[in-house]
Amino acid sequence: MNKVFIECEELIEVYKLNKEDIIKQLEAIKIEKDRDFIITYENDFRFTLVGEMSKNNTLVTLTNIIKASEYEEMDNSDLFEFIKGQGK
Repeated sequence: MNKVFIECEELIEVYKLNKEDIIKQLEAIKIEKDRDFIITYENDFRFTLVGEMSKNNTLVTLTNIIKASEYEEMDNSDLFEFIKGQGK
């Protein structure tokens, strides 16, 4: 299990995310040591977690949370019309 350090706590509050769920997700991820990562927040795909894994492969540092800026919920027929409209 990884130790988790969060550098962007204010974004968790701004976006009203569940800090404990983020910690659980980051504790369980398997990333090669000394690597950056970008993963989807498992509770809501509109949010992306960005960070890095330490050299000793036991500390995960969350450096940023990015929210999809133009997310719009739609069903398949809405999506079809949206895609069709992009070609014009």
